[in-house]
Amino acid sequence: MNPIRVVLIEDDIDWLNIMETIIGNEDDIVLVGCGTTKEEAINLSNALDHIDIFLVDINLTDNNLDGIYTALELKSSGDWKVLMLTSMSDEDIIQKSFIAGATDYILKKDVHKIPHIIRSIYHEPSNPVEVILQDYRRMKSEEQLKDLTNAEREVYKLIEQGHSRRDIQKKLMKSDNTLKNQIKNILKKMSVSNSKEAIRKVKSGGLW
Repeated sequence: MNPIRVVLIEDDIDWLNIMETIIGNEDDIVLVGCGTTKEEAINLSNALDHIDIFLVDINLTDNNLDGIYTALELKSSGDWKVLMLTSMSDEDIIQKSFIAGATDYILKKDVHKIPHIIRSIYHEPSNPVEVILQDYRRMKSEEQLKDLTNAEREVYKLIEQGHSRRDIQKKLMKSDNTLKNQIKNILKKMSVSNSKEAIRKVKSGGLW
């Protein structure tokens, strides 16, 4: 049986060494890459042939939770699982990790449990918790549209699907002025500057 291929993203060298030792002692898990930043994580995701699981520290730079945004980008570009490493048990931070697409989080004080959790996630890809998390992420995405009227939601969905304003105008049989005003209202209600930001905010569940 092929080993579980893991990539570790951790900026603390001491923890990097600890994790390398723990995973190195497992016959069925192999560490195929390490990085310390979001950029290195994305580069590894593009460079390596096959990755099963990313282990990502929640704080990669000082205390700014950039590991969560790393997880968000990783989940948007591949079907690998993401596990968050953290020293914090703050509920809000954990929720944000799940919104970003993390399958689970591991407190660093429980580092000895990491191999077991990796195996559990790898061998049970469709466990009930993951189904609940998917529903939670959909709910957080839908939450970003809660202030829009039905007509504005219809316009947003077409924008999200990649239709141009001219296409939307024809499809919905709206005047140019009406459509402009609706798009302006959508952006204002969502507190974004343009359609691209609106789409990113919805897809990220409000993280971006």
